[in-house]
Amino acid sequence: MIVRKTRPEETLRANELFAIAFELPTTREAAAKPDGENLHRWSAFDDSSGEMMSTFTINDYTVRFDGHACRMGGIGGVATLPQYRRRGGIRGCFQAALPDMYASGYDFSYLYPFSTAYYRKFGYECCVRKLFTSVRLSLLVPPEFSGTFRLAEAGNPMTEAIRAVDACWESKYNMMVQHRPEDYKWTEEPDPAVRQLFTYVCFAQDGTPKAYATFSKADEKEGRNLVCSRFCFVDREGFSGLMNLFKSLSSDHVLAKFALPASEAMQYMLPEWSMDAASSILHPSGMVRVINAESVLKKAAYLGSGSAVLEIRDPQIPENNRTFAVQFSQGKAVSVEETQEEADAVLSITAFSALIAGVCGFQEAAAWVDSLEVRRPASLSQVFYRKPLMIVDNF
Repeated sequence: MIVRKTRPEETLRANELFAIAFELPTTREAAAKPDGENLHRWSAFDDSSGEMMSTFTINDYTVRFDGHACRMGGIGGVATLPQYRRRGGIRGCFQAALPDMYASGYDFSYLYPFSTAYYRKFGYECCVRKLFTSVRLSLLVPPEFSGTFRLAEAGNPMTEAIRAVDACWESKYNMMVQHRPEDYKWTEEPDPAVRQLFTYVCFAQDGTPKAYATFSKADEKEGRNLVCSRFCFVDREGFSGLMNLFKSLSSDHVLAKFALPASEAMQYMLPEWSMDAASSILHPSGMVRVINAESVLKKAAYLGSGSAVLEIRDPQIPENNRTFAVQFSQGKAVSVEETQEEADAVLSITAFSALIAGVCGFQEAAAWVDSLEVRRPASLSQVFYRKPLMIVDNF
């Protein structure tokens, strides 16, 4: 098996392979479209025939982590031709791509798994969780909202207002993609009458953008529902604005469905949950992997001042497979250095990735994470603690 970066002239075949593997229709024009500068591919080829067996893409993103902008490789397009499955093609691609990502300056990688157990083998662990929420509009009594909401249309796409709302989440949540101007092409030519895709922006009385939602109609078992593909709000006022928008559409729709960050406080945003007025399902939304442990430890936010010695075990990226002495003061790293000291904790790269991102606190992890060995717990709760997490981009 040969594993290497995919050449530009092999783009067509890589896209064909994905379409075949997942039985997704495509066109020759779409399949042959050149990759942009923010997308890179790896592929595995059969030794004897030279045929492309497996492929995946690395989408280049900048994400927020503890107040820092970090380079993140979003893994997508993972596919293997049926006749080559269980031949190790994807494993070979990861074994080559992960060290290359380290050398290329990535801090994190993220993916949406078909199997969490499968991707744990490559150092990924469950990260963001979302509350997929349904609100019964006939029972919705929204809080008072003194602002307005407006539909994005051709003459008023409201791109800047949408960007302003996004910027709030991009500053609050770890793993949120820091969007570039070109990421807002979807806002530039709205045509809701034809496309039946509706984006509304909520504004405060003074004109400040507070929230937006993009939704379409879906005929489902409950009836006609509003299903949001985008749902973002700055504060309680913005959330109230969206609820007032949905209430105005209650005569023609049964439910409004949207995703919220997995925060316990979100249950207080709606005044009524009983009598089937609202329900939420907590669901994993992707897996994270630290690519450069030293860099991430230097950028991490800590609680107060202290020190910790962490031994990280990473079978794919040798540079991470070390013991680090971390000194931090007033919430920031003072030094991160390799050491021969005995570790306070020994972590697999999967456990380290989830804990440093902020999935749960140290005490929870010590009780339940089997790839975390605690030797001296002294300052570990200052290193590993729960942090706000959210991601809205798919790749």
